[in-house]
Amino acid sequence: NEVCKEEKMSYTALVLDNESHTKLASAFKTPEGWEILCHHMTINMGRPDKGPAEELIGQEAPLTVVSLAKDELVMAVGVESLVPSSNQIKHITVAVNRANGGKPFLSNKLTNWQSTTPMTLKGVVTHVG
Repeated sequence: NEVCKEEKMSYTALVLDNESHTKLASAFKTPEGWEILCHHMTINMGRPDKGPAEELIGQEAPLTVVSLAKDELVMAVGVESLVPSSNQIKHITVAVNRANGGKPFLSNKLTNWQSTTPMTLKGVVTHVG
């Protein structure tokens, strides 16, 4: 099953704390029936030693939401952070339309980024998986 496979992936990320998760989840209206994620900014796939932030594991870091993009499958916010990312555009996936095949990685393909009111969040650099 696709969902289990996705959740077992290993990645290194700036994982939002509970307060930031709640703040982001309530800041943008998500379409009816979409799954809300608001979990992390990916740093790299795999273990920390495979990416640009191995020495930052366990450290708290701020990030600022600066833009929003969505299509029929996925919605994400663009973020600015001093924490490096191997993604071309640093972002947090806000929600996915799983019923129509939406998956979090599709945020990497979004192109219609629109500026939004800046919002500061914080998280901890973590290895997930």
